[in-house]
This record gives sequence, C-alpha cells and structure tokens, in this order.
Amino acid sequence: MRWVRKTRLLLRSLFRKSAVDAELNEELRFHVEREIARNEASGMSKEEARRAALAGFGGAEKFKEECRDARRVNLLQDLVQDLRYGLRVLRRSLGFTTVAMLTLALGIGANTAIFSVVSAALLRPLPYPEPNRLLAIAQTDRTTGTTGVPVSFTKFSAISEQSKTLESVATVYYDSPSLVSDREPEVLNAARVSSDFFRVLGVPIARGRSFLPEEEAPGGADAAVITDAFWYDHFAGDPQILGKALLLDGKSAIVVGILPASFRFPLQFPEPVVWLPRVFDPTFLRPEQVHSGAGYLNMIARLRPGETVSRTQAELATIDATYRELFGSYVDATRYALTATPLEESLVGPLRVQLLVLFAAVGFVLLIACTNVANLLLARATSRYHEIGIRKALGASRARLVRQLLSESLLLALGGGILGVGLAAPMLPALRTISPGTVPRLAEARVDMGVLLFSVALCGLTGVLFGLMPSLWITSNELLETLKEGSRGSSEGGGGRRFRSSLVVAEIGMALVLLTCAGLLIDSFARLIRVNPGFTSRNVMTFPMTLPPERYQQPRQWEAFYRQLLEAVRAIPQVHAAGVTSYLPLAAGGSFGFFCPEGAACRGLGRDPVAALRQVSPGYFETIQVSLLRGRFFTDDDTTENQLVAIVNETLAKRYWPGQNPIGKHVANSRDMIQREIVGVVGDTKFRGLGLASLEELYVPMTQIPARAMTMVVRSNAAALPLVAAVRARIAEADRDLPVAGIASMEEVISTSVAQPRMLMQFVGVFAGFALLLAAIGIYGVMAYTVTARRQEMGIRVALGAGHTEILRLILMQGMRMTLTGVVLGVAAALALTRLLAGLLFGVRAADPVIFAAAAIVLVAAAFVACYLPARRATRVDPIVALRYE
Repeated sequence: MRWVRKTRLLLRSLFRKSAVDAELNEELRFHVEREIARNEASGMSKEEARRAALAGFGGAEKFKEECRDARRVNLLQDLVQDLRYGLRVLRRSLGFTTVAMLTLALGIGANTAIFSVVSAALLRPLPYPEPNRLLAIAQTDRTTGTTGVPVSFTKFSAISEQSKTLESVATVYYDSPSLVSDREPEVLNAARVSSDFFRVLGVPIARGRSFLPEEEAPGGADAAVITDAFWYDHFAGDPQILGKALLLDGKSAIVVGILPASFRFPLQFPEPVVWLPRVFDPTFLRPEQVHSGAGYLNMIARLRPGETVSRTQAELATIDATYRELFGSYVDATRYALTATPLEESLVGPLRVQLLVLFAAVGFVLLIACTNVANLLLARATSRYHEIGIRKALGASRARLVRQLLSESLLLALGGGILGVGLAAPMLPALRTISPGTVPRLAEARVDMGVLLFSVALCGLTGVLFGLMPSLWITSNELLETLKEGSRGSSEGGGGRRFRSSLVVAEIGMALVLLTCAGLLIDSFARLIRVNPGFTSRNVMTFPMTLPPERYQQPRQWEAFYRQLLEAVRAIPQVHAAGVTSYLPLAAGGSFGFFCPEGAACRGLGRDPVAALRQVSPGYFETIQVSLLRGRFFTDDDTTENQLVAIVNETLAKRYWPGQNPIGKHVANSRDMIQREIVGVVGDTKFRGLGLASLEELYVPMTQIPARAMTMVVRSNAAALPLVAAVRARIAEADRDLPVAGIASMEEVISTSVAQPRMLMQFVGVFAGFALLLAAIGIYGVMAYTVTARRQEMGIRVALGAGHTEILRLILMQGMRMTLTGVVLGVAAALALTRLLAGLLFGVRAADPVIFAAAAIVLVAAAFVACYLPARRATRVDPIVALRYE
C-alpha cells in the first residue's frame, strides 16, 4: 500500500538510514538496468551503455537523495491535503463536530487536570538540588509497628556525630507563635530548624543570611528567616526589612534573611512563613524531657555522593545499637528503631494508591468518551458509503482512505484537546480549594509544558483510539458491496451493527467498573462517618490558644489564665458548658508518655507501657458529652494541694484491670514515679482517626499539670457568629494581645479528619456519574440509529401484523442483550480491579456482592430507559410511509 510504504520510508529515513539505503539501492538498480537495456538496444556496447546510464542518473548517491526528497515532499503534501479536506468535512457537519469535540473535551480536560495533580505529587521531583539524595529519618515503634515516630534531640545529635554516609543532617518542628504588630494579633505558621536545615535542602537565602552559630547556641540572640510571601504580605516588600524586629510571643526576633520566592516546604500544610533557630528548646517540653530521649523532631538528611539508602539504613542500625548501650535509660533507647526513607517517598507514599485510583478512574471516563465518539463516527460513516465506494472505484487504496478518515479523527481529537486544556486550567484552582492539605504539593499543580505534552500525546492517542477501528471497518468492504450499501442511504450491514454493539458492550463494562468502585468508596465513607467518635460534636465550637512564653513563664500563670477565661466564658448567657483540653479529638497532634499501672512491674522509661496523655479542665467532658462509665469527672477541688488524680478511658482500664473496678487504683509516670489515683473511667474517644482503633488514654486535671497550649471547647445553641464574637471579646478582655486562630466547629474538625477519603469518594463518584451518563447516551445512540436503519424492516413487520408490544420487545431485547453482556464483562473486570481498593476501604469488602448488585441494577435501569425511548419510536412507524420510502 502506497501510504504505508511512504510512511515506512519516511520513518526509516529518519531513524534507519541503512534500511532506506537498501530499498533505494534496489530501486536504483532497477532503473539503471532498464536504462542499460535501452542503450544496448540503440547499438551501444555493454560498457558504453553502463557508463551512459550511470551518467544519466548523476551518480547513485544523488539519485537516492532525490528519491528521498521526492518521497518526503509527496507524503507531506498528501498529509496537508488530508487535513484540509478533513477540516472541510467537519465544517459541513457542525452538529456532529460540536458534540464529538465536547465529549472529548470533558474526558481530556478531566485527565489533564488529574494528571497535573499526579505530576505535581508523584512525578515532579522535589524543588531542591539533587532531590534523590534527600532522606527523611524517623523512628518505628518495635512494639506496635507504628512508623513515622519523631526523633529525639539526643538521637539526632548521635546521628549527626557518628554518621559517615550522610553529608549533612537537620531537624525541624512546627510552632505557632503569636505576632503582635500594628495589625490585630495573629498566629503564624512557623518552624524551628537546626543550623544546617537550608544547607541540607540546598536552598540559598535570597536576601540576607541564614542563622549564625551563636544564634544556635543556648541563650543566643533571637533571629528569624522569613518567606518571600510573608515579606510582601506584611511589609510590602520593604527593602530595609533586614535588621528589623518581629514581636513573636512577646520576644523580639531580628529578621536576618528572606527565602527565595520559589521556596516550598511541602512536608507541612499550611507551610511555615517564619523560620526560627534552636530546636533543642521547645516550649512544650521540659529540659529533662528533651535531654532524655523525648521524640518531637522531624529529621531530614542529605546522602553523600555515591552512598545509598540501604547503606545509610545499616549505619543507622549500628548507631541505634550504640545509643542503646550508652543511653539505655532514655525514652527512645530500646523501644524505637531508626528508619531512613527517601524524602519524596515519605511525603507522597501514603497517597500514591489514592492518586493512581483517581487517574485510573478518569482514564476510564476518557475511554468511554472515545467509545461514544467512535460510535458517532460509525453512524456518520454509513452515510459516506457512496463516497467511499466512488473513491475506491477511482483507485484509492484502503490505506489512503484510512489515512483520510484518521486525519478527520485527529482533527476532532485536537479540537477536543484544546477545549479540554481550556477546561483543565480553571479546574485546578477548584481542586486546590476542595480539600486543602489532603494532597502534598497540590499548590504546585499547574498546566506546564509537561502537562501540555501529556495532553498532546493524549489527543493523538484518543484520535487513533476512536478513529482507527471505524476507519478500518468502513474501508474493509469490497467495492461492489460498498456501492450497494451506499445506495441504501441509511441502512447498515450486519457487520456494522455488530461492531457498534461491541463498542457499547465495552463502554457498559467500563461504566460498571467505575460504578462499582464508586459504590464501594461511598459505602466505605458512609460507614466511616457513622463511627461513634465517643463524643457529641453538635453545637460545639473550638478555640485553639497558645500563651506566649515571654509573658506566661510559669505553669501557675497558665492555669490561672485558663481558669479565669473559663469563668468569663461560662458567664455568657448563651453558653451551656465550656472546658479546655491540651489535645482536641481528631485534630492533629498528641502527647504520649510511659506510665506504670498498679499491679504491674515498673521497668522504667522506654520499657513501660505507653498512653496518650491529655490535660483537661473541669467541665471538658461535660462539654463534649463524653460518657462517664465509672467514678466521677474532674472538679475544681482537683488541685495540686489535694490528692493527685487521673481519669482513664475504657480501653486502658480493660487492658490493665480486666474484670476489676479501676476506681481507687493508681498509675505513675515512669519518669518521676508520682502516683495518681484513678477517680473515673470514661468512654473511648477517637483521636487519631474515625477508622482507627482507640488509644489507651490517660487524662489529668489541667489544674494539676497545666499546659501553655490549650483548646477551649464551648457548647451553645446560639448561632456560630454571635457566639464566636462573644467568646473573642472575653479572650480580648483577658489578654488583648493574645491571637486566636483556627476557630472551628467540632463538626468541621471531624470533617477535616476524613478529608482524604471524602476527596477520593467525591472524585470517583463524579467520574462514575459521567461514565453512567456517557454509557446511557451511547446505548441510546446505538438503539436510536438501529431504529432509523431498520425503519423499512419495522414497517414490513407492522404491515405483516406485528403489534406494538412485539416491536417494543424486539428493540428492547436487542438493547438489553448488549447491556447484560457488558454487565457480565464489567463484573468480571471489577472483581479483578477492585482488589486494588482494599486498603482504602473501611468496613466493606472489595468484593461486596450488595455493591456489585446495586451497581449492575443502576446500570441496567439506565440502559433500559435509554433503550425504551427509541423502542417506543419504533412502534410508531407508519408502514405505508416506510414502504413508500423503500
């Protein structure tokens, strides 16, 4: 075939010069031998004839080059001609062109938008020099298998001193200091880092400098490095900002540097805007805790050139062993093991499966859209039988016809791609606002060159995908058969019907897979949000606060402030109850401590059991309505002057005193061994997540162990805005410079805790809805076309006595056979593919028969409606009109 030969020749001329030369040598030999024969016939000798023939072609290389140029020019001219003709054909059918392009635009646009997210999170390297050398170092709990446990300052020091495979190491922990300025007091997202932090990342300071060694030392001057965005937002890009002071938590921090505008630190959301030195002096831990192995630091490191993660892991195991020998009494000596993971993997690893599920789901939508467009092309192609037959009669080869039809398909795909990219661009800001913080580096998702190249490749793939098979099918008939079919107008042969039916079966199968996945995720999410969190969230507002250490240095000041604030808030008429807690259920953060329960042998720090420690005020349990199972709640009499007390949750009580009454028993902190009497047992509350098992929790009165950072919870039936304004006024009366940020209802806190499963459920559900709609449109189109193509047959059947019910049954049976075949194939595919969702589901099996049956019923019902409408139209065929048309 000429087009195939030309394409092969062009590709070989670009990539396989030797193969092209072999073909051209054969062609040259043929022409030379023919010319020699002519010269000999004219009376020349054999040698003269040969020389004259070679001279006539101007040399073999010149001849071959001329042949190459001529073939390339001819091929390009043919392609340009095909594209021009395709544009004219599509312009003449604006309705068809518009529908096809919009269908493709939805599929390509959705794929482009999701690929932008996948590219930013999974494919694009971290925005640092040589990101493959960056590691995240954390700890794994040997007892529970929990990973990602923060590292202690003492273990970080051991690694920095002993490691030979790491070029540099650094740590960071997140802080929220209050900024007092000309504006209202505000809480900043900040981070404290070690001296090598920016060097580990390879990030230069754009203006000024990083931290000096004396600023890192204990008691050093306070300094701050700020982000470019913070500089412009708070200081309007003042070039004299370096050397000025920020009043953070009542202390002056001198601005010494500004980070580049391109700097991002995606390990935290929202990202810090102020960076401070001295990680060894956290306000939430006592010095003896910091220097005895308390874990609170996120650690990053940079490998030396040529080193590997496995060698670093082996070295960390050696450092761990040495640490256990030297500091066996430390908190993290025996229970925790160091682990090294590539920084990028630690960031996106937990979300990889979810993002790939989204990408697969949107890929199915695109395949279904392509199938619909292929059906549109087939329906349109049957009206071009006569044109195809005439082209064949005039000598056009099948390859030439396929190329022409493919050109039209590629033009449709290109138009759909342009519209799709136009749709994807405004979709990205919407994606960022749906669930902020649920996808790392989501802010970096954009339609860049890589995404555009993906879209171009997608256009080419979809153009071939939906255009090739219809083109091959319509050009496969013999000339006489094609001319006959063309003479029938809208009629269609059996091969065409079978091919169109097979496309519908395929898209029904794909739609069922998506519907099943969506059903599993929806059922899983519904079960998740029905989990009892152990408290009542309705009508509860939360107010996080952190007291500045410069103005509130002593624990007795913390206790006095919160006690007086609670009294003022409880005096608000609309407030029913109020309390404070160090850690809010289902919110990020938590404190854990080793304790020794009565009746068990105390083995000391790092060896005793671990419990989640919560400091709460009297009235806290009543405010969020945690159930009291035994004993009593805390009261105002539970102070340091009286008996030290504690409340435990049901899980802790059952584990250490099964079948016994825990009231009156004692627990002791493994560090100081101070005994506390258990005065109450409360129901379990969900702290880490609704789908996770309850922790062992130990509550102590805020009046006995105060905390600087607390969250106030307020129960009221009043509207949210007036209540927040009233509480803010009481806080301002207590301390006008104390900022309060992150105010939210308890229902919003729960909603945030399930943001990731909700996002996955929503997106897959939307894509499944698109798939269902496209599948219904597809089967409707096929059945409507079938009714039109069989109009004469329907007229003859009616003329021979067939009733409306028989015609209706005939059309419905044809459509439902396709549907049921697609459902069977879809169920088989879904059984294989939904196993990938097993790790994302809660309380539901990946092969849940109820979900599978429900998805099939929904799809069959939609297909029945799509078939019924054309079937009713078939019953109204007038036999006289149909036979006259025939």
